[in-house]
This record gives sequence, C-alpha cells and structure tokens, in this order.
Amino acid sequence: MRALILALAIVACAAPPQTNETADGGLGMHAQDALAAMPSWENARAAGVDFRAVGSEPGWMLDIYRQNRIVAIWDYGEASAEFPLVEPTFPQEGATRYDARATGHTLSITIRRFPCSDPMSGERFPASVEAVIDGRTLTGCGRTV
Repeated sequence: MRALILALAIVACAAPPQTNETADGGLGMHAQDALAAMPSWENARAAGVDFRAVGSEPGWMLDIYRQNRIVAIWDYGEASAEFPLVEPTFPQEGATRYDARATGHTLSITIRRFPCSDPMSGERFPASVEAVIDGRTLTGCGRTV
C-alpha cells in the first residue's frame, strides 16, 4: 500500500501544478496539496476516517469519515471532491452502497465483503470497492482503518 501512495505522490509531483476545477464542492487544491490533505493510514482513524479505499490505473483514493463527509481524489490527485456522508444502503448480502452528490459531481460507492489484492503492491484487503465518479468507474480495494 505504501508503494501505491508513493506512486501517487511521485506522479503528482511530476505533473505540472493545476488547480482542481472543483470550486463547486471540491477541495480546490493542487494535486500535491490534495494528496497531502489525505491522512496517512497510520493517522486516518485519529482524523475521523472510518473506511479507506484505494485503486490504481489511474490512482485514486477515497475516505469515508465517521461523521459528515466522503473525500475522494482521483487521476493521481489531479481531481478531487468532497461529498456529504449519506446513509448507506445494502443492495445485497455482503454489500454496502453510498450514493452522494456534491455540486457538479456524483459519487456511487459499492463496498463488497470480498477479499481483494492491490495489483501494484500485492497488499491484501478484506473488501473490494467500486467507485463511480461522474459516471466513470474506478475499481480497487479497501478496509476499515
């Protein structure tokens, strides 16, 4: 997992600085700042994160906080948005789904209690995650922090 975070940071550092066009509800930061704003795995619980999901190609990460919000960054940190925390639904046994909207963005997260392995690092996770951001599907793995 550290390899994924390092890869995200390296790509973000190599990219020309761009402000995310998310003034309508997003974080509105440069890629480096968006990545730095996400707490480390070690500090995530203390920061209020309940669940974290990560994926690659393109690199993405999302944090579901215990109270009030979901933060997502994708495209190696070039895009980011913050969504209100909504009540989850349970569309099938072993699955949890969140459908949220922020001005200009939609997010649908499906967490399945099915083992998952990060293809870049080989790290194993207890859940597979599908995040659909503005109609674009990203797949990855996740766990409670």
